[in-house]
Amino acid sequence: MLTVKQQIEMSKVVAILRNVPLDRLPRVMEALYDGGIRVAEITLNSEYALDGIRVMRKTYEGRMAIGAGTVVSKENVNQAIDAGAEFLISPHVDERIIDAALSRSSTPIPGALTPTEILRATAAGAPLVKLFPCTTFGPGYMKELLAPLNNVKFIAVGGVTAPLAASYIQAGAIAVGAGSGLVSHADVMTHNYTAITSNARELVRHIESSD
Repeated sequence: MLTVKQQIEMSKVVAILRNVPLDRLPRVMEALYDGGIRVAEITLNSEYALDGIRVMRKTYEGRMAIGAGTVVSKENVNQAIDAGAEFLISPHVDERIIDAALSRSSTPIPGALTPTEILRATAAGAPLVKLFPCTTFGPGYMKELLAPLNNVKFIAVGGVTAPLAASYIQAGAIAVGAGSGLVSHADVMTHNYTAITSNARELVRHIESSD
């Protein structure tokens, strides 16, 4: 059985689902799956996020890795894991969150931007680091970071588009996180699931072209 880290490395995409209504979440997830996405996070600052994680984990068991995003406290860690989250993504570095996740055999993925933050995250035991907000400095910045920090496994997150995704993979990221560019609020509210599948396929296509 693949670890979460292996699943993310194989998928190269983490879909970020924020504020997707619970009654539309199954169709959104189906659309993403049809588009080739195999890893998704549901952010905890969304209404009914824990219910969404619980239902989607049960629905996609063995087919798709389901995690929690915007994990900002130890309480969030326990709530998300209890709901079935397989990995925990944070916007920042907090050793208490990393420790709490590891103590429950979950995968913490803290957000970091500077070399100091990145090394704090890895020193605390984080196997993956979310480079956030990555587009502030671009793929070149990440490539520069990887010169001295070549053992760090980066997921590039923050304003990533399909063309940019390929650039980050080419620069050394193991994966990218995609949010509104993949699942827009307008498409969700108008039930335009075909557009979500199309966005997913386009993103996957760009990433595969970077290999």
